[in-house]
Amino acid sequence: MSLPQFDVQGSLFESLGAIAPELFSDNDKYKRFAQKVWPVLAQSREQLIECYQADNGRPGVEPVVLLGVMIFQFLERVPDRQAVELVKYHLGWKLALNLKLSEGGFHPTTLVYFRQRLIEHGKADLAMRAVLEALQKEGLVPTRSKQRLDSTHVLSAVRDLSALECVRESLRLALEELGAKLAESERPDFWELFWERYVQSALDYRAGQEVLKNKHHQAGQDGQRLLQWLEPMAPELRYGPKVELLREVFGQQYEIKSAEVQVVKEHAPGVVRNPNDPDAQWSAKGRGTQKKSWVGYKVQVAESLPAEDAPKQKRFITSIVTQPAIAATIRAWRKPLEIKQSVACNARANFTWMELTSQRPDSKRPRIKAGN
Repeated sequence: MSLPQFDVQGSLFESLGAIAPELFSDNDKYKRFAQKVWPVLAQSREQLIECYQADNGRPGVEPVVLLGVMIFQFLERVPDRQAVELVKYHLGWKLALNLKLSEGGFHPTTLVYFRQRLIEHGKADLAMRAVLEALQKEGLVPTRSKQRLDSTHVLSAVRDLSALECVRESLRLALEELGAKLAESERPDFWELFWERYVQSALDYRAGQEVLKNKHHQAGQDGQRLLQWLEPMAPELRYGPKVELLREVFGQQYEIKSAEVQVVKEHAPGVVRNPNDPDAQWSAKGRGTQKKSWVGYKVQVAESLPAEDAPKQKRFITSIVTQPAIAATIRAWRKPLEIKQSVACNARANFTWMELTSQRPDSKRPRIKAGN
């Protein structure tokens, strides 16, 4: 996809800023965005070009506009479909994004593909990086300052499964992946049994503990049987994404002793909690009544603090890094500090205030009891 022609100033006869400059007051957030933030985003277009084929295919939606739309999505908490409607009907958005009054918007999936382009080309933080550099030039973020660091939790959009549910779900995903690749004549003799057991049937939560225990052991035997059958098969079957995930879950949930599959009694941190989001981890923060446990990720945030001789300075977030939920706090701060030094400060901070809320790095890592 190629890029359209880009005009920083906008149309003299069609842009809202040229037609009705007095429609918004000087303190209006949309007018301030158009005056202060839009030029900064426009300067980053050279980096956005790397995400496109300059002379291949039909012109796409202007990437600087999409970058601005993503910022307003965050500010006004709107989903993709509603954001496109605001681009089409909201005069404030048209002014801030330097759009013509006749701008008709675009398809909501354009934002999905644009985010994917940014991720694939390592430019997910492009907007934040550009704005921080502008703030530094204005003196709002000093080059040498105190930084407050803290972390918070992010919930995964999947349910926390028991060990038995995790194994069964992994088997289901692997069978569905293989079912799309194998012809009926190529499937093993146990295929219909496994398909009925793990794809077509659901786990009965009203069953007793002994029944669930037997199902857990049975799922381990079935998983081992399926993985062994795949050993001599072609690489595209043996190393499919869902089969590899099943292999990982099987290694975490079971162990082979005396040629028999046995359920692991205790799980170390880092095991897959839900195969639909294998990177989401269980973690806990705080103690006593303040303790919070979740399945998901951990976000490390760095915030600048005003200098003592500049009370008018504001606080700005200088780094946001998403990391595994079980990452130790001391180790997890290395990346935010590196980003802060290279992006926002361009110099090493002379003092850092760290709010540590998780366990010490030299303490023993907790172990999670396995459940059915």
